[in-house]
This record gives sequence, structure tokens and C-alpha cells, in this order.
Amino acid sequence: MKTINISKILLIFFIIAVGIVVLFYGVLYFQQERQIVKSQDDNSSNEHNITFIQENKEVNIDNNDLNVVLESEKFDFLDKNISEILSLNEKSEDNKTIEQNLNEEQKMSDLSEYAQIEDDIKLDNNITKQKVPDDYVLNNNQHTLIQIKQEKPSLAIIIDDMANSTQVKMLKNTKLKLIPSFFPPDKRHPHTAELAKEFDFFMVHLPLAAIKYDKAELNTLEPNDAREKIFKRIAYIKEKFPNLIFINNHTGSLFTSDEKAMKNLFDAFSEYGFIFVDSKTIGNSKASKLAKVYNQPYIARDIFLDNEDDIEYIKKQIMQVVKRAKDRGFAIAIAHPKKNTFEALMQSKELLQSVQLVYLNEIYK
Repeated sequence: MKTINISKILLIFFIIAVGIVVLFYGVLYFQQERQIVKSQDDNSSNEHNITFIQENKEVNIDNNDLNVVLESEKFDFLDKNISEILSLNEKSEDNKTIEQNLNEEQKMSDLSEYAQIEDDIKLDNNITKQKVPDDYVLNNNQHTLIQIKQEKPSLAIIIDDMANSTQVKMLKNTKLKLIPSFFPPDKRHPHTAELAKEFDFFMVHLPLAAIKYDKAELNTLEPNDAREKIFKRIAYIKEKFPNLIFINNHTGSLFTSDEKAMKNLFDAFSEYGFIFVDSKTIGNSKASKLAKVYNQPYIARDIFLDNEDDIEYIKKQIMQVVKRAKDRGFAIAIAHPKKNTFEALMQSKELLQSVQLVYLNEIYK
């Protein structure tokens, strides 16, 4: 009885011990599983967070890139529009001046004819020839001029549309150093070559085609004229004015804006030793570009003095061009042989003494 009880007791203790061991390992196993699951959850969460952060970064980067592109496009747009606005303003000013000048030139064509009969009677065939130093005359091997800086601010005043003896007399009566620019001889004003010989320095006022002009001069050159015709016209001018150097355009808004036509003209000028002076009757003249190609200075008008036939207006324009000459050292004005123009110039003599009136061959040699 006693032995049986001991055996049972030992069996019970053994079962309890095994149960404890199994329970211990069971608890340990479940803790490890829980730890693994937790670790996996943490890793998954971290991966999700990393992915989310990366996506946010990519979105931010994309947004930043987009902002940079938008900013760049915005500035490009602003630059473009500012440039266009400035360009439109410049063109507007140029077109206003051009329109005034074309109207002025049309009026002057009518005024230049009334004294022609008087010229036929008065013309003296023994007029002194033009005095021009030999080193000013260009030839086929000498086409380059350089600008000479003067000690005093210099101003060249060109009087366009010179055609008859009455205009010559009016110009001379001013006692000012002005530059007459004569039309080439033709049926309307046949004596200009002889009249030019009365001056130490003069220019020729070459008619070129305008965009809109009702009374074009005879033999006006057109953009579609053959190269041979342009050369023939310039050869004629060389024959009539053998010592001539400087030629500026009469009208010419259509011709001077045509690069091909201007190239033909510059070729002819180069052949016969002439230099082009741009009257700037249009803002997009090709003369500046071609002057660089032909290694010549670009000589151009700064201000028109008499777009309005009013003495006070002309005097204000004279003040402006004198100021420009003082600011830059040199300026070019263009006017026309009219009574009010010459009167305004004479009334402005004191102002004009503050600069040096010059011929172009004193500036460009």
C-alpha cells in the first residue's frame, strides 16, 4: 500500500514536471513568434514610411522643378514682352519721324521747281570748280574712312534738296558752314552739277524709292532695279561730280530697307569711291549692317530740323542737336532750303558758336 502510493506520487510529480517544462517552452515559443511578428510589422511600417518619404521627396522635387521651369518661363515671357514693348515704342517713334520726313520731302519737291527758269538765265559757266584735297578722294583701292575726333563738339548740318540758284543764294546768305546736298542733274533741275562747284564741300542727294510718295524724283532707284542699272546711275553721278565723296538718300524708305538692293548700291559706291550717308527715312535701314561688311563707318542723320515749317520749332530742334553734339562729341542734322529754316539757323548763331560746324570730310578721313 505504501509502495503504491509512492509510485503514484512520483508519477504525479513527473507529469507535473513535464507539464511545467512543456508550458515553459510553450510560453517561450509564443514570445518568440510574437517578437518576429512585431519585428515584421515594424519593418513593414518602416518600409512604408521610407516609401512615403521618398514619394514626398519626389513630389517636392517635381514641384521644385516645375516651379523653376515656371519661373524661367515667366521671366522669358516678361523679357520677351518688355523687348517687344520697347521695340514697338522705338518703331513708333521712327515711324512718326519717317512720316513727317516723307511729308516734308513731298512739299520740297514742289518748292524746288519755281526758280529753275531763273537758273537757266543766271547760270555762269565759269563757276569755280570744287576744291577738295586729293587725299579725300577715294578710289577702287581706298574705300575705308576713319572718324577723326575733334577738340570741340562738332555739328554737321546738311541742307537737302538743293536744286537751283535761289536756294544756293539763301544758303550762302546765312554765312554759316552748312553742307548743300544737290539732286543729280535731270530735266527738272539740270544745273546742279555746275551749282555744286560754287562750294568747297558738297554732297549729292540720291533719290531712292519710298514706301509711299506721290511725287518721286526722276530716275529714282527702285529695289527691283537690275544691278547694271544701279551701277550705271552711280557712274553717271561720278561723271557729273568727279570729286564727290558723300551721298545721302532722298526719301528711300522702301529701298534702304531692302538688303539686296542696298548691297548692289554699296557695291556701286565701292566701285566709284563713294560713301553712303543714311538719312534714316525708315527705322530698319540696312545701311548700318552693310557699312560694317564694307569696312566703312556708319554715318547717319541724328535729327531733322524742319519737319514743321515753323521758326520756333526749328530753333528747338537746333537746340536738341547741339545738345547731342555736346553729349557725344559729334552730331548730324538734316534740313531743307526753306526761308524759315535759314531764318531759324541765323537766329541760332550764338548757340551754334558753342559747337564747331564742320563738313563731313573734316570728321571722316
